[in-house]
Amino acid sequence: MQVTVENAKPSRKKIQIEVEPERIKKKKDEIVKEIRKTARIKGFRKGKVPKEIILKTYKEDIENDLKRELMLEAYEFAVQDNKIETVSDPVFTNVEFDEEKGLSFVATVDVKPEFELKEYKGIEIKAKPIEITEEDVNKVLEQLRDAFATLEEKEGDTLEKGDIAVIDIKTFTKATHYPIKEFGGENLHVELGKKQLIEEIENNLEGMKKGETKSIEASFDKNYPLRALKGREVVFEVTLKSIKQKKLPEINDEFAQKINKEFKTVDDLLKDIRERLKKNKEIEEKERQKDELLEKLMAQYDFELPQSLVNQETNQMIMDYVKNMYYMGVDVSSDEFKPQVLREKFEPEAIKRVKATFILLEIAKKEGIDVSSEEINEVIQQHANAQRKTFEELYKEYQQNNVLPLIQMEILGDKALDFLYENAKIIEEDKDRKEETKTETKEEQE
Repeated sequence: MQVTVENAKPSRKKIQIEVEPERIKKKKDEIVKEIRKTARIKGFRKGKVPKEIILKTYKEDIENDLKRELMLEAYEFAVQDNKIETVSDPVFTNVEFDEEKGLSFVATVDVKPEFELKEYKGIEIKAKPIEITEEDVNKVLEQLRDAFATLEEKEGDTLEKGDIAVIDIKTFTKATHYPIKEFGGENLHVELGKKQLIEEIENNLEGMKKGETKSIEASFDKNYPLRALKGREVVFEVTLKSIKQKKLPEINDEFAQKINKEFKTVDDLLKDIRERLKKNKEIEEKERQKDELLEKLMAQYDFELPQSLVNQETNQMIMDYVKNMYYMGVDVSSDEFKPQVLREKFEPEAIKRVKATFILLEIAKKEGIDVSSEEINEVIQQHANAQRKTFEELYKEYQQNNVLPLIQMEILGDKALDFLYENAKIIEEDKDRKEETKTETKEEQE
């Protein structure tokens, strides 16, 4: 076998491979031997069919199997022998096959980009101070009051902003009055002013009387995101069944105990809110710092990425986005979901992800960072719980679709980023200087 390797691009190689006739003859004999074991031909016992009959009967199958198996074996040998780190399946071209002269072909494959690691320890990132304001605390308190609010029937019979409307909605085509069952419902609770309904309906609710039914006409163009209403002229029949108002609980010790039986006073509740807010903001700040760290790391490198991986990552992001939008009821056949529009939207982020992965994996390799089977299984279990599948079902599915190496790479990248973060130089912002700057700015404005 003769192998010649040349660079087609910085991240792509062309491998010229030639297989000698002797290897072709040997492989052909192996294939014929395997066929002979199971071949059933009238007049011959199983396993006793003469070689000449096998060659004649299965001529086309033998030739196809011969070329395919030889090409795959030769390609795999060439890749291993030349220590080529591939990241895509090969594309075979210029195939010439003659049993007497030999087999030759070209395998084009994307490869791991070559680059030298630069200094990655001690990267400077600025830490923003964690501040919990009274406004933050009050916002959580109001959310809790709203969550524990009770609904009471309103004394008046006119719907106003802030009221809870209990409504039935029926939708019909304007021209034929044919029901559109995909959009509507009974006993829908809507808080007026919160934009919980489409604008065309909500704008007509205020001022309705209890028991009143109103017909609302509306037109929707072909690009309207909801499939049920797209490109249609419709009539909404809205019936106001009742009007309710929220009764917010008072903030007192009793309310605190209702939130958590371990709380004795409002002060206990406020302390817990501040602690939770601080913890959440610390997590957000850490993630922000990691993002900044990754951006600074990637800015040090400029190398060409394998286009196949960029396309693969872009396609996955597009699929996830379209699927989510579809399940939300958005019309995914509109112009904004055209392939070219989506590619332009997601490809820049896909490029960042692929580039970051290569750099992080190289750092992990140098630092001896590894991933255990337990860590992989833990991720699969999380996915299985989210998809309501058993671990065994999802593991088998991932194994068949070759997803396990991708999970391993993702975990490895996360661990490498954690390593970088632990070895980064985090500069805390000087709070005193910050307050001084605020004072100076205020004096300048005066």
